Amino acid sequence: MSRIFSFFLVFFITFSLNSFAAESDPYVIENVPVNVTSKSPSASRIIATATAHRDAFFVLLARLNLATNVADNVSDEEISDMVRSEHIDNEKLVGNNYSAVFNITFAKDFVDHILSQKNSKKEEVKKVSEPQQQSYLVIPVKLMQKKALIWEENNDWKKSVETFLSQNPNLKFISPQADVDNIATLSIEDLAKVHYASLDPMISRYKASAAYLLFFSLDELNKKITVDISYIRKMQKKQMKLSFVNIEGLSKETTMIRVAEKTLNYIAKLQVSESTGLSFMPIRLQIPITTMGNYLMIKNKIENSNLVNALNIESISRDYAFVNVGYVNSDVEIAEAFAKIGLVLTKKGDDFYLINSN
Repeated sequence: MSRIFSFFLVFFITFSLNSFAAESDPYVIENVPVNVTSKSPSASRIIATATAHRDAFFVLLARLNLATNVADNVSDEEISDMVRSEHIDNEKLVGNNYSAVFNITFAKDFVDHILSQKNSKKEEVKKVSEPQQQSYLVIPVKLMQKKALIWEENNDWKKSVETFLSQNPNLKFISPQADVDNIATLSIEDLAKVHYASLDPMISRYKASAAYLLFFSLDELNKKITVDISYIRKMQKKQMKLSFVNIEGLSKETTMIRVAEKTLNYIAKLQVSESTGLSFMPIRLQIPITTMGNYLMIKNKIENSNLVNALNIESISRDYAFVNVGYVNSDVEIAEAFAKIGLVLTKKGDDFYLINSN
């Protein structure tokens, strides 16, 4: 098989911070997906509802040109009070896992009232004229069979992340150094119960808005790397998972740099979407492989279309490739938008389309 297929990324999104925009009313936030697993079905639904409300509130703040860090000082209860109505689609409950898509309408008068309260308490409720350049901590943790590495010298995952960041200074991520203060703030024993309050000294020290813990693990038997991501912000904590397969044939150093690149670029795009209110919807595409040239033509056409914010290969076989994209054009149905670039879509399921071969 061609060398081009030797390194693939599979990503599983348990949430999205964004939604399709309702152009006529900025207070209507549509298509906010959530996926939560907790200790019971009822607990999962409660957490999912609060998560959807907060995600929608982030989008609302961006639409109103308000600094998104305003949300750090607004409680879940206050956000719930701002919600005038909500409609839930695609609701699924499997065991303790709850997933759904929320459509939320905020009450303008309640939003104005709560934000004015925050302003009266001298919280930062201010207009922004351009996307905010906030900084975020990234803390690379390498999980091994019998131990975890955070600050140790032999944490090559941390070195790979820092190497990529040094080559891409435009990314607003900071990897904290292994000094006494940081080691005291986060130890291996803290990993199981890490939360915003425990990381606050480190986040404040670097003047960051939030922190990402990047848990790297290697499955040598199945030749797969997994990066579990914990996003920790005041009043908010979320989980994501990225999986990298078919990694054989690459050197260890090259593999880790490539994984660092994919991981950091992925979360960077999430932050751009959060701070600007850009909308995207996770979409799964099935691409027929009639010839290698035809497959690459379709893939390049999608990547260069300005219709998606990312294209990640989920799996590939002799006949088909399955890819995940973030569709960003909220004004046009995806089938109509793809038809304009010469790709005909057939819907096969919820957010799942086949690209018809010519």
